[in-house]
Amino acid sequence: MDSARRRRTFLAGLVGAGTAVTGCIGGGNSNGNGGGDDGEEPPEPTPDDEREPVSGSWATFAHDEANTGHSPGIDGPATEIRRAWRFETGGPVTASPAIAGNTLYVGSTDGSVYALDPYVGAEIWSFETGAPVSSTPAVRDGTVYVGSGDDHLYALDASDGTERWRFDTAGRVGSSPTVGETLVYVGSVSSAAYAVDRETGERAWRLQAGASVLGAPALSADGETVYVGSSDQRVYALEATEGTERWSFRTDGAVAGAPVTAGRTVYAGSRDDNVYALEADSGETRWAYDVEGQIQGSPAVTDAGIYAGSSDGGLWAIDPGDGSPTGRWRFSTGGPVTASPAATASHVFAASTSGNVFAMLPGDGGTVWRIDAGSEIQAGPAVAEEWLYFGATDGSVYALRSGSGSGSGSESE
Repeated sequence: MDSARRRRTFLAGLVGAGTAVTGCIGGGNSNGNGGGDDGEEPPEPTPDDEREPVSGSWATFAHDEANTGHSPGIDGPATEIRRAWRFETGGPVTASPAIAGNTLYVGSTDGSVYALDPYVGAEIWSFETGAPVSSTPAVRDGTVYVGSGDDHLYALDASDGTERWRFDTAGRVGSSPTVGETLVYVGSVSSAAYAVDRETGERAWRLQAGASVLGAPALSADGETVYVGSSDQRVYALEATEGTERWSFRTDGAVAGAPVTAGRTVYAGSRDDNVYALEADSGETRWAYDVEGQIQGSPAVTDAGIYAGSSDGGLWAIDPGDGSPTGRWRFSTGGPVTASPAATASHVFAASTSGNVFAMLPGDGGTVWRIDAGSEIQAGPAVAEEWLYFGATDGSVYALRSGSGSGSGSESE
């Protein structure tokens, strides 16, 4: 890998204290964390046995195998937000990072998967695939599963990036994998979804859909059913071990994002502008809600409501009620929202192609803080207790955190 692809820039700066703050974090040279465009050596990662686990895991796309985008046991960074570091890859970062234990994992369209020290942004290892990586890694039991545009799903050793196996998907993998007890589920632009043995990389079954499968499959809580969305406008429910179809539901637009399963309901966004709530057992429609724009990402689902981004530039909060959903609020982000939102116990975090990341209150959509990365953000953040990580089309991975710091380029509203 050449030096340009390995270049790192580490930036630190105070964004603001309290609520309703704004700041810009894109571009610039190193500013206090060592290493970067000013010629200083980047920091080394803390040795693994000395690096503490990050408080709050986000080890797969949308936090869990159900794709809920909800981490109820944490709050996320809310006060005295500061930019902790920036890591430069060699291409736009268009998929969410994953946090597992004491390591951050992320893919880049430069073709590589990176393992980073989540505290300082130093590279621990990288693995080069044969094409752009627009898949969020899924980490489980010491293995990183990730798809690539080179038509393969990879299994890598989480500690050093060593390849354990690769599986040929016969088409580019834009889907993030979902890991069950024995199988890994992933979609491909080959109009198929696959179940692959976690240990051997052998195919267990294949769903032939009518168009690309771009979103991460969702696994039911009991592990018995997997739900798949496709650009053929359908959501499929499949028996998890054999792949037998239980039902399919057709929308009026491509289902590009990942379905979500919560309780006995499956939620899916469609490019027909609707969020659908479906009976998990039968696929019958409970309700549909129009968000006035195409839905590219996946909704975040909590006990308090559903949050969905729209091409109309809004993040919509939906109260499902008793089968008659109502809009609680709409927050304007300044650009189409292709990223999946993230929710915690007390905040909703959203990113937009406007280049901004927002923290909001779930009750009324009030702004807690806003950060401008200076370039498009196409994928949602990964959130820990005091940390938030995201990638941008400028090729960078950014880390924000709560806590005091120093720097320039920000002001309170």
